[in-house]
Amino acid sequence: MADTASNGGGLNCPQCGNKGSKVGRITLESLLKPESVDRITDEQFRFCDSIDCDTVYFGDGGTIFVKDDLRVRVGVKERSSPRHVCYCFDHTIEEINAQVQETGQSTVLDDIKGRMKVACWCDTKSPKGTCCLGTVGKYVKIALAEHGGDGSGDDADGHDEAFEDCCGGGAHGESADGESAEESCDAGEIARQRTGVLAVGGSMAAALAASACCWLPLGLIVFGMSAGGVSAWFEHYRWLFLGITTVLLGASFYVVYFRKPHCEEGAACAVPNRKMQRFNRSMLWVATVFVIASASFPKYVGYLLPKDQAIGDVGASDQIAVASFGIEGMTCEACTISLRNELVKVPGVLEIAISYEDGTAQVRYDTSNPPSADELSGVVSRVGYQAGAIVLGDVGDE
Repeated sequence: MADTASNGGGLNCPQCGNKGSKVGRITLESLLKPESVDRITDEQFRFCDSIDCDTVYFGDGGTIFVKDDLRVRVGVKERSSPRHVCYCFDHTIEEINAQVQETGQSTVLDDIKGRMKVACWCDTKSPKGTCCLGTVGKYVKIALAEHGGDGSGDDADGHDEAFEDCCGGGAHGESADGESAEESCDAGEIARQRTGVLAVGGSMAAALAASACCWLPLGLIVFGMSAGGVSAWFEHYRWLFLGITTVLLGASFYVVYFRKPHCEEGAACAVPNRKMQRFNRSMLWVATVFVIASASFPKYVGYLLPKDQAIGDVGASDQIAVASFGIEGMTCEACTISLRNELVKVPGVLEIAISYEDGTAQVRYDTSNPPSADELSGVVSRVGYQAGAIVLGDVGDE
């Protein structure tokens, strides 16, 4: 089995010099043995129909595939029976010869023309990759010449040229509602891909929502917007979003790895496009990494943010005092940033230090204009958390 050869510019078979006809990649992927499919390149391949040549496909870059590389016998290149000329409807040269010998005519062409109006799969079943009518007509003409038939059956010399490239050009027959079989396959594949994209996109969106309790307040603060209450709302529904993420990501893996297209065996849509398949799977794993990173953002956001240093009693005087109180409901390190930005707006507050690990807040304030404990507690509640008992010194009757 040869792999490469010089093909003299790509138009002629490198083994016999016969001019080849172009063939699509889908034909090679459909008919080559699994171990040979991996050798398909981005070259333009051509089909050689010479019976004296072992080469079936040759590329303009030098890659060739011989008869042993195919899963089917190439009828026009064989000398022994059976020699298929129509792979969609299982017609052979031997059948044509037998008909002409017995009746003086052949009905093979008429049979193919009638049945192809319903469906045909030339690009995935025929080694040539195109409609077989031209080849069948050639062998009907040969049989009539050899066996003296009257030729009153098939129009071997002037068959309908509209069918010449019926399958290679995309006419794979029509369904009952007038939709072509290939259009139906394309629509099914498009729908399948759209389902996968929507599932992946949905899982990514749900993962972002599940972690929005941490990243959204940060984003709002960057743009100078209030983040009060946002974090708590998303945290309340976090497990719901994580559940949706899991379901949609699972659906994505099912669509990409397990779901099969619904079409006739041997049809174009039944043959996987391996390059697209690899791309889809790569994108799915990229999306999976993104989903995991997004969903677990609250777990590692603390490593990305600077931590507050405890205020302690340093710098306290008759004009400055420090009070500490507990905070409940914080879910990640990012909560401290949104809470601190709201508390520091309270009149009289000079500095805020919040510890997510300890669940505490320290407030340094001006004793000549101390904040109200109720005001501090109200801010904490508005942001979405619960404040413990707040005791401030030098606040008059508080």
